[in-house]
Amino acid sequence: MLENWRYNRAINANKIYATPDSRTVFFEQEYLTQEALHHLKINNTTSPSDVSKVGSLLMAHESIPGLRTPYMVEVLGMPHAGKTTMLNRYMEELWQRDERNKIGIVKEGASSIKEKHGDLRYTDPFLYSMLSGSSAFAETIATLKGVNEGMRMVVSDRGQIDRRVWRRTLFLKGNVKPEIMINEDQFIHDLENTPIQIGSIIMFMVRPDVSIQRCKNKTAEPKTNPITNRDFLSRLNEQYWRLHWEILQNNVPFRIYTCINAEEPEDKVYERFKYVMDTTLNIHSTYLAALAKAFPKEFDRIKSEFDKQPKKQNSTEKLLSDKLGRKVLIVGGDDMESKDEILGKPFIEGLHIR
Repeated sequence: MLENWRYNRAINANKIYATPDSRTVFFEQEYLTQEALHHLKINNTTSPSDVSKVGSLLMAHESIPGLRTPYMVEVLGMPHAGKTTMLNRYMEELWQRDERNKIGIVKEGASSIKEKHGDLRYTDPFLYSMLSGSSAFAETIATLKGVNEGMRMVVSDRGQIDRRVWRRTLFLKGNVKPEIMINEDQFIHDLENTPIQIGSIIMFMVRPDVSIQRCKNKTAEPKTNPITNRDFLSRLNEQYWRLHWEILQNNVPFRIYTCINAEEPEDKVYERFKYVMDTTLNIHSTYLAALAKAFPKEFDRIKSEFDKQPKKQNSTEKLLSDKLGRKVLIVGGDDMESKDEILGKPFIEGLHIR
């Protein structure tokens, strides 16, 4: 049963289209949002620290063996949650570690859109969102030219998954045509059928009031605008938590996912962000190290067999496939962290392979 205020909000958003079919689409989107928030026990005043699985690092281990290099890492979340700050800080550290060549960066598409078309964020928010997504995708493809220089992953500051969240938010305000939402399921298929797969999703969350306060603290931004106001940010907050629920239900493809409580002190947020980024950067060796810990006897035996006859790799793949109940491809050749270093990380302690 759709809550009364959501029902009325759907009716108001549909007035511009005013057809029975379009009204059904608004009702459906409001209901799916309501259900996600109900399962997570969320309202607009709920702290990220009180939401299930926030702060956890989730790994879809069955999808890792087939992950091609380079892969995508998407950083997304509420406005003024600190995404760009954390990403810039991590990239500076990579320079110091002499690993900068391993990561390609795709900046938020909105920056180039503003230069070409003015601030569409206020005059036409949906067109702004679409052009930003297209710009980010085009830059992603251009970034892939650096693969031969040792690139392992591409990091997008807001990308295609983030566009989905904004599209839903704008739709429920009546700014997106219903027929666009009807075909939204195609989005999931398209995510995995592009030149670059999703390796990791990192979401930064703060409450709407925190986002508004941080905006006020930045004198370069207007105090009130169509984006950083309580009504829009409350709607946007709902859609990010809906995405969080969908990821937990395995309805969005990923290999690694984490939602970070960005209301915590900056150093603590960065520590978490860095940890997830490093884990993603070394995703294949982390996966094999986890297998070694989960099945130590089997892993030692097949490693011994492989060392004697390196070309006979099928027995290794078969044994691990039997253990995991699906096809496993051995991915090698990565000059990543040693097995001992990886096994020493607390993340491995929480990884259970079925």
